[in-house]
Amino acid sequence: MPECTNSELKTARETLKLPRWKLAAAVNVSESTLERWETGESQPHPDEVDKLADALNDPALWHRWMLSNYDSYRRRYIASTNLQLPVSVMRVGQQLKDVLKLQDQLERDAIDGSIDDLHLKDRYTREVKAAMAALGDSLHQLL
Repeated sequence: MPECTNSELKTARETLKLPRWKLAAAVNVSESTLERWETGESQPHPDEVDKLADALNDPALWHRWMLSNYDSYRRRYIASTNLQLPVSVMRVGQQLKDVLKLQDQLERDAIDGSIDDLHLKDRYTREVKAAMAALGDSLHQLL
């Protein structure tokens, strides 16, 4: 399993085009705290990494972080299987649920042939792109 570093937090956030302030708010920390985590000046608590995993929609982030940053976790962890496929499949399910949450709203807005709610259109577009990325990763894991 690859090393999970502070820079991975920043890369994951930037990949989602998520502003630092927005991720910090989702994790309930200040923007400067998140910046220190991303630069390696300080380390998040495991509970905060769990919140980051949820906010970044990366279920395996906590596990990778623990393996990479805590000797006690590494000593007690017994690697029995490759988790990339099950995590990838779970991520697809979560991404598709996010799309479906917006689907009914978008269908109602599009009934007249145009999308009037531009905020909804942007959210839907982001969720569909994220779902497509998750599907591509899952397909790669399967092949």
